[in-house]
Amino acid sequence: MGWALSFFILILSALGGMGGYVYVQDIQNQLESQKRIVAAQELASQEQENTIAKLQENLQLQTNALRLQTQRSQEIQQEMNRYLDIFNRHNLSKLAAARPGLIETRVNNGTKEVFDALEADSAALDSLDD
Repeated sequence: MGWALSFFILILSALGGMGGYVYVQDIQNQLESQKRIVAAQELASQEQENTIAKLQENLQLQTNALRLQTQRSQEIQQEMNRYLDIFNRHNLSKLAAARPGLIETRVNNGTKEVFDALEADSAALDSLDD
């Protein structure tokens, strides 16, 4: 019976050793799998951080452009108010009848200035999209 007990202990030891080896291999495989997952998540996190930084940069550019456009709009509004004040203080119909060449030239020049300003502002807005 001594040799049977020794044999039984030897088989149990062998099975325990094989089980331990299989368990360790499984743990190592899981560890490698988790390392790959962590690496992929770190890469995704870095890409997200880069995207957020780019979005913040674009937001800052848009904010600055909007601020400049608002400032320019206020300047144009003040200029328009100045011109409207001039029109309100003068009887243009009477002046145009008395001196048509004077009024026509000034109106044409003023209209050209307004159209040129609109064209410049449109070009500036269009360049912001690029």
